Amino acid sequence: MAHQKNQTLIVEVLIVGFENLTEYRIPLFLLLLIIYTLTCIENILIIFLVSISPRLHCPMYILIGNLLFCEFLYTTDLVPQMLHHMLSRRPVISHLGCSVQLSVSGAVTIVETLLLTLMSYDRYLAICKPLRYSVLIHNRLCFYLVTMIWLISIIFITVTFYFVINLEFCGPLTIDHFYCDFTPYVSFACSEIMTVVLLGLSVSVTLTIIPFFFIVLSYIFIIVAILRIQTSAGRHKAFSTCSSHLLVVTIYYTALFCLYVMPRSSQYLNVYKGLSFTYFSVTPMINPIIYTLRNEEIHKALQAAISKIKTVYC
Repeated sequence: MAHQKNQTLIVEVLIVGFENLTEYRIPLFLLLLIIYTLTCIENILIIFLVSISPRLHCPMYILIGNLLFCEFLYTTDLVPQMLHHMLSRRPVISHLGCSVQLSVSGAVTIVETLLLTLMSYDRYLAICKPLRYSVLIHNRLCFYLVTMIWLISIIFITVTFYFVINLEFCGPLTIDHFYCDFTPYVSFACSEIMTVVLLGLSVSVTLTIIPFFFIVLSYIFIIVAILRIQTSAGRHKAFSTCSSHLLVVTIYYTALFCLYVMPRSSQYLNVYKGLSFTYFSVTPMINPIIYTLRNEEIHKALQAAISKIKTVYC
């Protein structure tokens, strides 16, 4: 219900994404809780290993650490509120809470996209310019670039939050989704929304579509360079250095484009909600596994950390 006083509106948003899943709320709650717990453990563990292990203090692992921190932020921005909604008789979120949720998820998406782009450039240099790799990208430059990416996202958070929090709503809001989704939420506003819509569109094109083409271009050069390697062992070694990143990029952009392209009509709403659920819950759990499954450096860092812990406590 909306109440207007001195141009300030207090809005309560009803989230009804789980309304048709009443019978499965407890199993879904337990499943999502397990996924979220595993996601937090995996991401925090790898971030911890990257921060304490000297062998992992290089551009690739600095970028991986920041990427997994993004995954942790994104899932933490959405999942705890969803778990609360699953058990609540009246799942609601305030206008302030919805604005924060939208701003954080949008900013994290920007950071993740730019980090994936920078990682593709890192892999391009490692494969196509191996002799000049340490000159073209090093820890200090990587730190500056990552800091700039986070600053861009903070600016985006501030601007987006300002416009979203100042939206005016003229009645009760109901969103048929698991969380506060941008498009249906903004569409309920009775004030001018053109600025918010144009901001979202410009950010999507500038900081999502353009980086995608840069990533594609980087991998075209990488594939060409790999095909020029004469030995199969050499090609396999070169491809293994970028296979994890390529798989993560493929999953990320496939899910992202499906969510952008998927119609929001009632006919496709359940499919859209299912894709969204997979994107924000399962993907952050899978990505750490992809990066560490066949990564010897991570395995050695983990073994070294366990050895230190045993030495201290044994």
